[in-house]
Amino acid sequence: MTAATHQRGGLLCGLITHQLFIAPIYAEANTFSKLFIITLYCVATTVGSLLPDIDMKSSQMGKLLPFISKFISTHFKHRTLTHSLLSIAFFFILMSFAPLLNVGQDFYIILTCGLMVGHISHIVLDLFTHQGVCLFYPCKIKIKLANFKTGAKGERFVNSALLVSMVLYFVYETYTVMVYAFHP
Repeated sequence: MTAATHQRGGLLCGLITHQLFIAPIYAEANTFSKLFIITLYCVATTVGSLLPDIDMKSSQMGKLLPFISKFISTHFKHRTLTHSLLSIAFFFILMSFAPLLNVGQDFYIILTCGLMVGHISHIVLDLFTHQGVCLFYPCKIKIKLANFKTGAKGERFVNSALLVSMVLYFVYETYTVMVYAFHP
């Protein structure tokens, strides 16, 4: 999948998971705080959706973090370690450090959780490509659920479906806000 498809997938997953898991925790926060939290979370999911491709020097993340990308791409093939359950476990380990840090735990957890959700969305989307992913790396068996080629019609359809889903999400949320605004 292309970076644009991964970004849309990450953002959509961020919007949905924010609504399900993050928003209820901050229901009593003021409007500015809620806006900051959803923005931070959705930016993190979008960045996280590009993170697995750090194993390619030519990717957006590879260009942004060339030293890390060079190290990873030298030691691991594309769609192996960074596209595996091990990479997702890494985020769970990062979240477990939250109580030990002298930074806002909420901020750290929102950021880490957002990166993880975006990362997972990337892996799920790549499962639908003809290359598949080594989900159980270091086991080298590639898993794929479909046979889409990057940039081809199938991916363009997925990309369009993600965009339509986001638009429908925003229409629904706008409708819900308007209903509550006029019918307290």
